[in-house]
Amino acid sequence: MLGAIEVGMRTHEWVPTFVISQISSLSASKVEYRLQHLFEQKLVVRETLHYLGYQINFDAYDLLALSDFVKRNSVNSISDEIGVGKESVVYGALGEIPLAIKFHRQGRTSFKHVRRLRDHLTDKPKVPWLYAAALAARHEHLVMKKLYPQVSIPRPVGVSRHALAMEFIDGPQLNKITLSDPEEGLNMILDEVGRALNLGIIHSDLSEFNIMIAESGPKIIDWPQAVEVTHPHAQELLERDIGNVLRFFERKYRMETSLEEALLRAREAGRS
Repeated sequence: MLGAIEVGMRTHEWVPTFVISQISSLSASKVEYRLQHLFEQKLVVRETLHYLGYQINFDAYDLLALSDFVKRNSVNSISDEIGVGKESVVYGALGEIPLAIKFHRQGRTSFKHVRRLRDHLTDKPKVPWLYAAALAARHEHLVMKKLYPQVSIPRPVGVSRHALAMEFIDGPQLNKITLSDPEEGLNMILDEVGRALNLGIIHSDLSEFNIMIAESGPKIIDWPQAVEVTHPHAQELLERDIGNVLRFFERKYRMETSLEEALLRAREAGRS
């Protein structure tokens, strides 16, 4: 039933019950009974216009994505929430390896802003909110597949709808740890930025909040805003990324590194 509403939302903001019945191949009475049950469980919302229409919410969308992961044997179990971002929530999980599942949350209130910033949405003037979240997850997954393993990022495991399954990184964020050798740490981060650049990708939202420190070194996470080097603002975005990192190291470690020096380090690492 949830899947039928999801399909209907591709063409309807509020899906009429007769459309749900057609998609699910269930009688009107069975559809109404199941919709009432889902409404009581707060997995669907409804609106009375000149007809009674339904939408699934993010909780229901989460369940559909998790069901898909389980059917593919990608995920065996899910645990607690381990992180919340501006446009996502992350849960721990288990598959063949410890996982993190990132559920994109681009929603109604942020969608116009999101569409302005995301290249993969600019040619879609009207996109349902759940579809926008799915596009963001798909874009991030494609970027991560392009980067891994040459760039130190979590290993991408799979994507379903708005959910991205990836390797769990056992380590703190850069801003929550004191590095014993901050100069080496900065250089290692710049090297990863350079390797991504060499593969044609700029993070475009890099900061101390999406750099994890694992035993093997820094790992860069959160790639939904990534752009290709052919983007018209590529240089500006690259300089902003590196500038954010340099300002963090200056604030915390009193390290002064020029943007030009850091850019040179990154580009040289990308070529090596």
